[in-house]
Amino acid sequence: MSSAEVGGRRRRPDESMSLLVDLSSSSLDPGYAEAAARRAAAGPDAESHGGARRSGPALALAVGVVAATLLIVIAAVQAHVRAPAADRNRAALAATVARQTRDVDALARQVAGLRAAVTHLRDSALAGSSSGAELSARIQAAELASGEAAVSGPGLVVTLDDAPAGSGSTRNRVLDRDLQAVVNTLWAAGAEAVAIDDQRLTASSAIRQAGDAILVNFTPVSAPYRIQAIGDPVAIETAFATSRTAGQMRSYSQLYGLRFDYSRQTRLRLPAAAEETLRYARPVPSPTARGGHR
Repeated sequence: MSSAEVGGRRRRPDESMSLLVDLSSSSLDPGYAEAAARRAAAGPDAESHGGARRSGPALALAVGVVAATLLIVIAAVQAHVRAPAADRNRAALAATVARQTRDVDALARQVAGLRAAVTHLRDSALAGSSSGAELSARIQAAELASGEAAVSGPGLVVTLDDAPAGSGSTRNRVLDRDLQAVVNTLWAAGAEAVAIDDQRLTASSAIRQAGDAILVNFTPVSAPYRIQAIGDPVAIETAFATSRTAGQMRSYSQLYGLRFDYSRQTRLRLPAAAEETLRYARPVPSPTARGGHR
């Protein structure tokens, strides 16, 4: 090209050559040169005072960084020291819960044995007369209805379980309302006694969600949930299989991966329910007249 572009406009070759000479001979920016000249004129004392003034903020910044680093180190050391103590406390608490659970289970087995012994003695005493035998049969029927006695016989077993891990579904867990629906349908299908994971259900039983756990009779149960229903297995299965609840559970199984199946059983054994605290109705006292008669 016959000309060079600098700064957005064209220059002649001689002007471009003059510019290159100026750049090579004056490599220091004029502003920097002027600042250097001022420092040289002020002398070494002024430069030392300026350095002292500049060293103040730098020193404060350095102190702040050191203090923050020291705090971080102290916090890390304290967390490291406290971690073993927290682990020991957690382990001790878990051991206490396990020990008390074993004690409660042992006491429950002892109570069940004593109740069975009392029942045997009662039936033996009542068997000596016809009226006693009739009374014993009435008591046994009441115990069956209330869940106070262990029972055995044929029936139906329904199994519910969470979806396999990694299924990706947001509704891949069995909920308390699922168990409630299945239990109510089994009662309606003619079941005489029902239990969930060996927790016998009565008229006052509760099935509730507590966080990620499900409580039956205030006792946690875990998946897979085994629901046992004693009664005529053919009649119960026929009514249950055609129920709305069974249809919903089949849909949940297909959509969310829940496990749902049921099968007849020739012999099931359900434990007795926990002893109930009897509550008696009391008449409401009549309201007293206040301020005389109207």
